[in-house]
Amino acid sequence: MYVPSYSEQKELPLICSFINEYPFGTLVTHSDLGLNANHYPFLLDNNEEIVLWTHLAKNNPQWKYFQDKKECLLIFTGPHAYISPAFYENKLNVPTWNYTAVHLNCEADIVDDIKLQQQLMKRLVENFEETSQTNWQFDLPEEFVQKLSSAIVWLKFKVKKVDAKFKLSQNREKADYLKVLNEFSTRDSDNDQELFKYMNLTMPSKMK
Repeated sequence: MYVPSYSEQKELPLICSFINEYPFGTLVTHSDLGLNANHYPFLLDNNEEIVLWTHLAKNNPQWKYFQDKKECLLIFTGPHAYISPAFYENKLNVPTWNYTAVHLNCEADIVDDIKLQQQLMKRLVENFEETSQTNWQFDLPEEFVQKLSSAIVWLKFKVKKVDAKFKLSQNREKADYLKVLNEFSTRDSDNDQELFKYMNLTMPSKMK
């Protein structure tokens, strides 16, 4: 990913928080048949190293790539929006797009441990039940869980390289930047409010 210095994000806690907030990512692999991309929910662990987990349907052939290969790319995207020159103090400009994205170069392994597979499934469900405030309990008959488990494949991803790009008008003049910030502060959509939040979180000192 092309990441100009002004939009590069290096703060690991913020990057991990971003992934937890936008955990539905894209897994990109490459084989003799070409590029293959699919979309999955991910769990993130950040202890001594960043590790992510997801599961694929066994009928989805992408998992077979990891039987003899490891390298892959994970992509997470967050709030984004069209930026009109109408927002700027200086009108002699062109439109652009503000956006947030994290790319993770990873090595992945198939999880064979059945007990770990079941623990991960419970964690995955509990995590998203909590964030969605639905509070459904993962309390299913053992036979039913085993049948479901046999139809999926779990993957563990070890992160080798992080590219985080939060392109949020940091390259503009202060007056233009503040105009964009103010524009999104007045909008009601969740996406626009999230963009406003990340502009505040990543605001360069020269804009304050």
